[in-house]
Amino acid sequence: MVTVFVAGRPLFVNDLLNLSDAFVAAWLPGTEGGGVADVLFASADGTPRHDFRGTLAMPWPGVPCPYAADGPGKPAAWLFTPGYGLRYAAARELKTLPTWPTVHACATPGAP
Repeated sequence: MVTVFVAGRPLFVNDLLNLSDAFVAAWLPGTEGGGVADVLFASADGTPRHDFRGTLAMPWPGVPCPYAADGPGKPAAWLFTPGYGLRYAAARELKTLPTWPTVHACATPGAP
């Protein structure tokens, strides 16, 4: 299953990553949805029409409330750091990621 995640910023989605064979962050493509389809569907001979070129400009959270874990003396809770991104030739497997089904919101005053 390929998940196309349309959002304006990185969000905690470990449950979706666990369910997906491939995961694409589309970053609010607007009228450019065809560009997203171009990298998802192959040519008639099975070769990719276009490779992925985007990388993360911001870190991607690996825990529900990453800013609560980030601070002096505490490790950052990021699953992917800025600059992370894949190409078809460099596909990687992720291990099953932890999820926190009982966490529904983060209540950290001043967190972005």
